[in-house]
Amino acid sequence: MYPPMNLLTQLARGGEESFNSELAGALEWHKEYWTRDEDRALDAEGLTALGPLAVACLARDEGFSITVASEYLPKSLLDGGWLNGFPT
Repeated sequence: MYPPMNLLTQLARGGEESFNSELAGALEWHKEYWTRDEDRALDAEGLTALGPLAVACLARDEGFSITVASEYLPKSLLDGGWLNGFPT
Protein backbone atom coordinates (compact mmCIF):
# COMPACT_ATOMS: atom_id res chain seq x y z
CA MET A 1 0.00 0.00 0.00
CA TYR A 2 3.01 2.29 0.13
CA PRO A 3 2.89 3.60 -3.46
CA PRO A 4 -0.72 4.89 -3.38
CA MET A 5 -0.25 6.38 0.10
CA ASN A 6 2.97 8.06 -0.98
CA LEU A 7 1.22 9.45 -4.06
CA LEU A 8 -1.62 10.78 -1.89
CA THR A 9 0.96 12.52 0.28
CA GLN A 10 2.54 14.12 -2.79
CA LEU A 11 -0.91 15.19 -3.99
CA ALA A 12 -1.75 16.75 -0.62
CA ARG A 13 1.56 18.64 -0.63
CA GLY A 14 0.74 20.01 -4.06
CA GLY A 15 4.04 19.16 -5.70
CA GLU A 16 3.28 18.26 -9.30
CA GLU A 17 6.91 17.50 -10.17
CA SER A 18 7.44 15.30 -7.11
CA PHE A 19 4.09 13.60 -7.75
CA ASN A 20 5.14 12.64 -11.28
CA SER A 21 8.52 11.45 -10.03
CA GLU A 22 6.93 9.25 -7.36
CA LEU A 23 4.32 8.01 -9.87
CA ALA A 24 7.11 6.90 -12.20
CA GLY A 25 8.73 5.05 -9.29
CA ALA A 26 5.46 3.39 -8.29
CA LEU A 27 4.93 2.15 -11.83
CA GLU A 28 8.47 0.80 -11.98
CA TRP A 29 7.88 -1.11 -8.73
CA HIS A 30 4.63 -2.45 -10.18
CA LYS A 31 6.46 -3.64 -13.29
CA GLU A 32 9.25 -5.27 -11.26
CA TYR A 33 6.74 -7.14 -9.11
CA TRP A 34 4.47 -8.34 -11.91
CA THR A 35 7.28 -9.43 -14.22
CA ARG A 36 9.47 -11.11 -11.60
CA ASP A 37 8.50 -14.60 -12.73
CA GLU A 38 6.50 -16.22 -15.52
CA ASP A 39 3.41 -16.96 -13.42
CA ARG A 40 3.05 -13.33 -12.38
CA ALA A 41 3.78 -12.09 -15.88
CA LEU A 42 0.84 -14.12 -17.18
CA ASP A 43 -1.56 -12.92 -14.45
CA ALA A 44 -4.06 -10.38 -15.81
CA GLU A 45 -4.28 -8.74 -12.39
CA GLY A 46 -0.95 -7.03 -13.04
CA LEU A 47 -1.90 -5.42 -16.35
CA THR A 48 -2.94 -2.14 -14.71
CA ALA A 49 -1.50 -0.46 -11.63
CA LEU A 50 -4.89 0.26 -10.06
CA GLY A 51 -3.72 2.09 -6.92
CA PRO A 52 -1.39 4.50 -8.72
CA LEU A 53 -3.98 4.93 -11.49
CA ALA A 54 -6.66 5.92 -8.98
CA VAL A 55 -4.44 8.50 -7.30
CA ALA A 56 -3.23 9.80 -10.68
CA CYS A 57 -6.89 10.34 -11.66
CA LEU A 58 -7.43 12.31 -8.45
CA ALA A 59 -4.33 14.38 -9.20
CA ARG A 60 -5.50 15.05 -12.75
CA ASP A 61 -8.88 16.15 -11.39
CA GLU A 62 -7.02 18.57 -9.11
CA GLY A 63 -5.26 20.13 -12.09
CA PHE A 64 -1.97 18.22 -12.07
CA SER A 65 -0.43 17.42 -15.44
CA ILE A 66 0.44 13.73 -15.51
CA THR A 67 3.65 13.50 -17.50
CA VAL A 68 4.31 9.81 -16.89
CA ALA A 69 3.44 7.39 -19.68
CA SER A 70 3.30 3.67 -18.97
CA GLU A 71 1.57 0.57 -20.27
CA TYR A 72 0.41 0.08 -16.66
CA LEU A 73 -1.36 3.46 -16.65
CA PRO A 74 -3.94 3.39 -19.47
CA LYS A 75 -4.27 6.88 -20.91
CA SER A 76 -7.95 6.44 -21.75
CA LEU A 77 -8.73 5.65 -18.09
CA LEU A 78 -6.48 8.41 -16.81
CA ASP A 79 -8.18 10.93 -19.07
CA GLY A 80 -11.62 9.72 -18.00
CA GLY A 81 -12.54 8.65 -21.52
CA TRP A 82 -14.04 5.55 -23.02
CA LEU A 83 -11.96 3.38 -25.26
CA ASN A 84 -14.17 2.57 -28.25
CA GLY A 85 -16.99 4.30 -26.39
CA PHE A 86 -20.44 4.77 -27.74
CA PRO A 87 -22.47 7.97 -28.06
CA THR A 88 -25.07 8.52 -25.37
